[in-house]
Amino acid sequence: MKKIYVLLPILALTACMSNPRIDDLSSAQRAKAASMPVHADNPYPQAKVLKTVTGLSCNRNANQRQDVSRDEALEGIKIQATMIGADAVVNNICQKNSDTDWTNNCWASVKCIGDAVKL
Repeated sequence: MKKIYVLLPILALTACMSNPRIDDLSSAQRAKAASMPVHADNPYPQAKVLKTVTGLSCNRNANQRQDVSRDEALEGIKIQATMIGADAVVNNICQKNSDTDWTNNCWASVKCIGDAVKL
């Protein structure tokens, strides 16, 4: 029973979403992520959707200025898309949450979501 009490806080902390670390990318992947096209629509209707990707800009400290940005959230989806071998992200939309986002443990956040595609 004691093991459950130890595991619950660990599981709660790992449930918080964050962007993938760029340390995990090769030089070629960093270059690809930096130039990854992101579209609100889908200019590639024949492309294969590999996976839905998400990015997050999150302020986890209530006592600091709410410094969240759409650009940081977009970087997250570009990195995720690169890690799975995608060529672009389509059907992208971002949402700013000015109130507390309990799911991601954020006092303020911008979350972007899109479909990573292979051309």
